[in-house]
Amino acid sequence: MRILGFDVEYVSMCDPSRVARVARQSRRKALTRNRKLAERLGEDSILLESEHVRDQLQQVVNTVGHGACDPFSRCNVCNVKLVSVERARVKGRVPEYVYTTHREFSICPSCGRYYWQGTHWEKMCEEIRMVVEGEQNESK
Repeated sequence: MRILGFDVEYVSMCDPSRVARVARQSRRKALTRNRKLAERLGEDSILLESEHVRDQLQQVVNTVGHGACDPFSRCNVCNVKLVSVERARVKGRVPEYVYTTHREFSICPSCGRYYWQGTHWEKMCEEIRMVVEGEQNESK
């Protein structure tokens, strides 16, 4: 979800009352497979219909709208919006090969992690495209 640019907070394995409280206090929608929780939260939730992650992502994108996606705009660890950083600033902070082969970098202002369009980036872009455009995954 964060890779798609959504502002998310992960609440794992806790009681539905806590999930409802966190969703309402943070003004986020709760994504859940728990029908009772979804009914309790109403518009503050999205009841995930599928067990498959890509289908779930497609459902969320279709529910909130494609315009809500802003891929690669958030730190996938701490959820903070990334900011562009001058290339000179990353010298010695990223692998030398990465520094010499890339021109654009971002940093998470909270945790200090650096991001760039590495070897996995094109594959991730294709996955995002498939989610946003609603294409089916043949490898289910």
